[in-house]
Amino acid sequence: MSHTQAEESVMGMITLFHKYTKPDDTIDKPGLLKMLKENFPNFLKACDKKGKDYLSHIFEDKDKNKDQKIEFSEFLSLLGDIATDYHNQSHGAEPCSGGNQ
Repeated sequence: MSHTQAEESVMGMITLFHKYTKPDDTIDKPGLLKMLKENFPNFLKACDKKGKDYLSHIFEDKDKNKDQKIEFSEFLSLLGDIATDYHNQSHGAEPCSGGNQ
């Protein structure tokens, strides 16, 4: 049975998460920064152009339980912020213009 586009998208997020996780199924700060630089360079460049150093605070902002690790739900929150920015762009907003950046 083939998967729907939505199912493929969710499985892609899981694959992306697992590409950067440690054996305990979490991402550390260097791994998160590497993931963002490798997968969202256009988003980061747009934030830099606006003078927003997105990378300087994102790990601490998303590490809700302050355990120095990003678990899957925290990772999804980060992707949600980025997806929201892209959604806002689809309605004419400037890149990196709102949300939690």
